Amino acid sequence: MRISLDSAKTVFLFPGVGAQQPDMFAEFNTYPEYRACLEEVSELSQVDLFDVIHGNRRDTLKQVRVAQLALTATTVAIAGILRRHCGLVPEFMMGHSLGQYPALCAAGYLDLATLTKLVNFRSEVVAACARHYQQGDMCWVLHIPAEVVVQEVNKARLDEGIAIYVSATDAFDQVTLSGEMADIRRFAPRMETLGGLLFPLKIGGPFHSPLMAEAKEKLDMLLDFLPSSNQQHRLFSRVVCNVSGVELATEDLKTSILQHLISPVQWLPGLQYVAQNGVTRYLEISPKNVLGYLTERSALPMRPLWTSDEMFTAVQALNCKESRLEQFVRYCCFHLYSTKLPAITAPAVIEQLSRIRLEARQTIKNANINMEECHSLCQSTQQWLELIEASSNRSADTEKTKLQALFDAVRS
Repeated sequence: MRISLDSAKTVFLFPGVGAQQPDMFAEFNTYPEYRACLEEVSELSQVDLFDVIHGNRRDTLKQVRVAQLALTATTVAIAGILRRHCGLVPEFMMGHSLGQYPALCAAGYLDLATLTKLVNFRSEVVAACARHYQQGDMCWVLHIPAEVVVQEVNKARLDEGIAIYVSATDAFDQVTLSGEMADIRRFAPRMETLGGLLFPLKIGGPFHSPLMAEAKEKLDMLLDFLPSSNQQHRLFSRVVCNVSGVELATEDLKTSILQHLISPVQWLPGLQYVAQNGVTRYLEISPKNVLGYLTERSALPMRPLWTSDEMFTAVQALNCKESRLEQFVRYCCFHLYSTKLPAITAPAVIEQLSRIRLEARQTIKNANINMEECHSLCQSTQQWLELIEASSNRSADTEKTKLQALFDAVRS
C-alpha cells in the first residue's frame, strides 16, 4: 500500500450514484468530523443517514435521493478528515455526475448546509421530470471510439428522429447514452454493427440530456440561496466542471449547476485537463474503485495514492503530526523553490524574493522544525505568494487558502 507521499499534484475524485453500499466508510465513524457531517445532512434532509448506512434501513440506499445524500455526506466528511488530520489538500477536485456536488463543497465553493439544500432540490426536480418518461433510462456503449458514438447519435437523431443523447464521455471507448429505452433499442443495431456492446444501466431516467430541460427550468427558480458571485469564496482546491471539462470559475457556479442537468458529463476531458496541469496522482473518495478504473483506462500518466479498500489504513498511518508537518513544509518549499516565476524586473521585488528564500532556508535547515518556525515559514510563503500575485496579475487566493489549511493542520 502506498502511504509515503511526495509533492506531486493531486486530484480527488468523487463518485456518482451507484457507488453507495451498506456500511460504506464504517471505520471513519471514529472521527468526530464524520459523525458531525452525517448529523448535519440528516437533520437538514430529515433522513437518518446513520440508520440508512450503518443501521436497520440499509434497503433505502437503493432510493436515488437517499443514495445521493449518503454519498454527499460521507465523501465530504472524508475529504475534511484528509485535510485536517493528514494535511492532504489536492490541487483539483472532480466528481462524476452527483459527485460534482460534494466536490464543490470539499473544495470550498459551497458550505455543507447549502450543498445539502442543493442536493435535495436537485433530486426533487430531477425525479419529477424523469416520471414523464415511462421507460427513460441510460446505457453504456463500449468498445467503440467515443467520437464515433457521438457522430452516430447525432446522425440518428437528425436522420431518423431517434431521441437519444450522449450523456457522458467516460473513456476513449466508453460513452453513456440517455433516452427512452424504445429509442435506445432502435439505435442499438448501429452500434452492434460497428462492434459495440450496449449495457443498460437501469438508472431510472434519461439524465444529463436535453430531456431534463423541465428539471433545469424548475431548479433555476429555486437557486436564490446560492452564494453570489461577489461573495468571498475560501477555496481549498479548484473544481473541474463536468459540463466544460475545465476549471470552474466561481462566478459560473449557478450556470454550471443548471447546465449540468442537460449536458453530458465530460469525464475524460476533465481528466485530460488536470493531467495537462501537472496532476500525476489521484485519490478516489469512494467505497468502490469505479472512477479509478476509468482513470486507468484514460492512459494518462496518473496513479492512485491508494485504493478505496486501503483508505482507512492509509489515513490512520498519515494521521500524525509528522505527516502534517511534512505536507506543510513540502508545500512551502514547492512554491519557494520549484514553481516557475513570472518575468520580474523590479529590483526591489527581486531583492524581497531573495530575502524570503534565504530566511526560509534558515528556518527549515533544522529537521526538527518547531511551531514558531512553522509560523515563520507560513508567513514567508504567504508573502512570497503575494509578491508573485502582484507581479503576475494572477490571483493566488486558492494557493494561500491551501497554505493556511496545511498550517492549521500542523497546529491541530
